[in-house]
Amino acid sequence: MRRPFWQTLAWRLTLAFVLVAAAALGTVGFISAASTRSEFSALLGEQAREDLAAQVQAYVQAHGSLNGFRPAGQGPAAQGQGQGQPPRPGNPGGPRTDVPGDGFRFRTPWTVLDTGYRAVFGTPDLPAGVQVTGQRAAGATPVQVAGRTVAYLLPSGLRPRTDRRSEEFLARTTRAIAWAMLGAALLAALLGVLISRTLLRPLRELLGGIHALQRGEAPAALAHTRSDEFGEVLGAFGEMHADVLRNQQARRRLTADIAHDLNTPLSVISGTLEGILDGTFQSTPERLRRLQRETGNVARLVGDLRFLALADAGELQVSREPTDVTALIREAVAPFQELAAAGGVTLRAALPEGGLHAELDPGRITRVLHNLLSNALAHTPAGGEVQVEAAAEGGSLWVRVADTGSGIAPENLPHVFDRLYRADTSRSSGGSGLGLSICKSIVEAHRGTIAVMSEPGRGTAVTFTLPGLTF
Repeated sequence: MRRPFWQTLAWRLTLAFVLVAAAALGTVGFISAASTRSEFSALLGEQAREDLAAQVQAYVQAHGSLNGFRPAGQGPAAQGQGQGQPPRPGNPGGPRTDVPGDGFRFRTPWTVLDTGYRAVFGTPDLPAGVQVTGQRAAGATPVQVAGRTVAYLLPSGLRPRTDRRSEEFLARTTRAIAWAMLGAALLAALLGVLISRTLLRPLRELLGGIHALQRGEAPAALAHTRSDEFGEVLGAFGEMHADVLRNQQARRRLTADIAHDLNTPLSVISGTLEGILDGTFQSTPERLRRLQRETGNVARLVGDLRFLALADAGELQVSREPTDVTALIREAVAPFQELAAAGGVTLRAALPEGGLHAELDPGRITRVLHNLLSNALAHTPAGGEVQVEAAAEGGSLWVRVADTGSGIAPENLPHVFDRLYRADTSRSSGGSGLGLSICKSIVEAHRGTIAVMSEPGRGTAVTFTLPGLTF
């Protein structure tokens, strides 16, 4: 079922890019616009200061003092009276804002003080004639004429007025920032789409492979050449797919081999019983022993399969106990001495005289030794030798069963622990093919390892190590 687009990871990634970009660009745009307006206002204020200082210098040079000075280009704003108040008689230069208590104030960002730090004209926060003292007076800027300080300029706290051209400039700047933000947001959305597609392409490949496996098909080879985490995921999926295929093939082969191994004894049992029942065969002790032998083969195969099923389920229990390993090996070798002598094979145990002791499951390890000895004797011709060795090394116990038999071909060596695997495919009896698999399960249940070394024509050596068990 196809999901709505707003529930897809691609949409969520794109939306995340757009939201992050919008938040970042909105913050940057707001700060940029506010900073531009603030800096432009500061520039206008500085220009107003320079212009006012030039006016003061020109006025003093023309009149010799600041009496009657009024800043040019500044209309008076009255408290209770509007701009454009007519001049009072006797003051052709404008309203008498230099008189204390006068209601007229000039809206200018700078106030002019005389050399006594008294306001030359009134502003909204400083009436004319009022003297400025203290910290505020220290912030005044001197105005000099011919090296002589004639006045001081003090910030009035008012923002400089902007004209039409200044407002148009600020508006154009704000629009440019807004368009830049919009363009960057669109670019972020486009990049979000492209990046989400790039990031999600490996996931789509992985999903296609999973669907192929669900349909029972072999998925196409994944291009897991990436070196990032997605490449690791694709690589892991490829390895998992290979393992699944191997397990499927092994399961099919296992089923076929089990059917074959069960079919042979069951056919013998069934044919013999039918012959006895219809009178074709006589129920002789020899025929009964053969039925018992074939029934035992079936029982052993079923028992081995159940053992491996427990191992696969992690339910194979080992009961460790302090064990005399030397005595255990001698007891395991003893039953095979007669079989080895009958086949003309020398069987001996090369064990340290001081003895070996370890904590292990005696029954399980005895089964391992029996399986290894049985295999070794089965593949060692008359005149050959089978030797069992054991030693303690680095706090671990290792046991080796080596023979001088026919050996194993290199192409078969990696498969010797596979279930029901036989290097000699023409041999249909003489073992279930589960012995080494059982040995491996028992050793691994002891947290140990088992390995095979072999050379065709010179023999085979199987070594298992049980770490950290000696005492």
